Amino acid sequence: MDAGKIIVNEAEPQTIADGARTVSLGERNWAILQNGIKNILEVKEEEIEGAVRSLFNLANLKSEPTGGLALGAAIAHRQLFQGKRIICIVSGGNVDTEVFFRIVEQN
Repeated sequence: MDAGKIIVNEAEPQTIADGARTVSLGERNWAILQNGIKNILEVKEEEIEGAVRSLFNLANLKSEPTGGLALGAAIAHRQLFQGKRIICIVSGGNVDTEVFFRIVEQN
């Protein structure tokens, strides 16, 4: 966002959130985001996994790791949202069964 243009990475990021593994943002997404987003929050792998676990344990939702990104950010950066109403869009139940159960069975 700071660069004011699409940046192309040398390689895909290594993340469990396979829907976020891309070398660059698409033109269509960039056109939307550059005018409507205030900032971007980083979410660590363990925060993504924690969000997927919470969605399953507390709401009986099966989410793929990419679908847990928004909740992971809200939990990890909760101080930014205190006293505010927020919404997290959770998408995608298209998760590898082995990956999903490995995540939800962790403590």
